[in-house]
Amino acid sequence: LSCTFAFSAYADITDTIERSFDVNTNSKFSLNNTNGEVEITSWSDRVIKVEATINADSQDAMDRVEVNMKQNGQTVSIETDYEDKLAWGRKGSAKVTYRVWLPMETELSEIELVNGSLRIDNVSGEIKAQVVNGSIKATGLTKNSEISSVNGSIKVHYQSVSSALNDINIETVNGSIKLYLPSDINAKLDLDTMHGSIKTEFGISSQENTFTGHNLRGEIGSGNINVSMESVNGSIKVLKN
Repeated sequence: LSCTFAFSAYADITDTIERSFDVNTNSKFSLNNTNGEVEITSWSDRVIKVEATINADSQDAMDRVEVNMKQNGQTVSIETDYEDKLAWGRKGSAKVTYRVWLPMETELSEIELVNGSLRIDNVSGEIKAQVVNGSIKATGLTKNSEISSVNGSIKVHYQSVSSALNDINIETVNGSIKLYLPSDINAKLDLDTMHGSIKTEFGISSQENTFTGHNLRGEIGSGNINVSMESVNGSIKVLKN
């Protein structure tokens, strides 16, 4: 651990933790965090490297944060524990920002964030990710995905289509969704929004619901891949790469 101090209106305390894990072609990665952004990027090394930066506005707040990293076989798991700050005499707040580098085909088996945006760059393995308050942007996808946010927009790019791709599920409550697909994809679309529009670049038009909102049901090509997208307050767009 290394600590640096910067003084402004109050003292900011920063700790940085780095660990690396050797993996093979069947690696899996999971991460849980309450406060802080997460950026996951692929690289050519057979290593999962995790950099966690803890920022706190007091030493007491810093002491209440614990980052747990462990490896079980080819699975690397990261848990961020925040001790209850509501306990008597506890002051200050803290967040943990993560940067992760991993092999391109790594499966992101469970990425869960509460407050903070999520960015996934050029990861082709299966992805299961959910955020409560924050946006999600994912690029380079080729396999199944289950992606959701409560308060935040979602943008997903499928670089190509793997033979293992069967389902794409994207949901948000308050935010827009943009899904980019290869122009030659074969997909069955099931799209719904309560307060927003639906548009595609694949020649399929949406319909108005009986009471409110819009829906779109249709097939692109042979319709082999199930694409389900839903937003309560926001538009949905299915675009070509």
